[in-house]
Amino acid sequence: MLSIQMPLKIGLREEVSFDSFVTESAATAISLNQFQKSLQQSSASAFYLQGGPGVGKTHLLQAACRFKANRHESAVYLPLNDSRLPLIADSLNGLDQTDLVCIDDIDVKIVSVEWQKALANLLIKSQTSGNVVVFSGQDSFLNWPVQLTELNSALVSVLTLQIPALSKGESLVDALQRHAQKRGFELPLEVGNFLVKKFSAEISELMAVLHLLEQATLAEKRRLTLPFVKDFLKR
Repeated sequence: MLSIQMPLKIGLREEVSFDSFVTESAATAISLNQFQKSLQQSSASAFYLQGGPGVGKTHLLQAACRFKANRHESAVYLPLNDSRLPLIADSLNGLDQTDLVCIDDIDVKIVSVEWQKALANLLIKSQTSGNVVVFSGQDSFLNWPVQLTELNSALVSVLTLQIPALSKGESLVDALQRHAQKRGFELPLEVGNFLVKKFSAEISELMAVLHLLEQATLAEKRRLTLPFVKDFLKR
């Protein structure tokens, strides 16, 4: 059983893994490789995943949790922007004893002094405990309205990983195909190309469409072919 602590009603997506993540940036690929090595070494470290909405920050956080759990280590994933679970700053108390703590969308809470104090305490204590903290947001933490000296000091040791959006059609199709493979079905190249041309270049929207198509094929016991997709989207 995976040792991932999840808030009530929040779960890891089955298909998330580092292998299913696609990036066009060589620099990002190198940084993510170093990130994975840090997770393997299980030494004290802290990372900030910075990027716009829909670039894959949540994917990477959940992939990190799954990676740790597969090594029989403890991991916690906290989605701060999820309306189903309004978390308070005290939610971070005691998590410094967890092998990996992943905090999604930290920038929606960081304006609060209580959250600033909680994050500072977590970073400082996790460093002492030899554990890993990873948090994500859209803006550089250098632009945060930090009011606490302790947090500024703790952020000095945090490594920022820039996560850029995918822009090339073939990269988007590759991401969709990897996603489908992890879900246990095949996405033909012609279907992937069709979806990328028909919908926006935002991978999150494309993934949502792919999930709808997957459900439709299961309900109708059909293969994911281009004629089926075109027919389904006309309904």
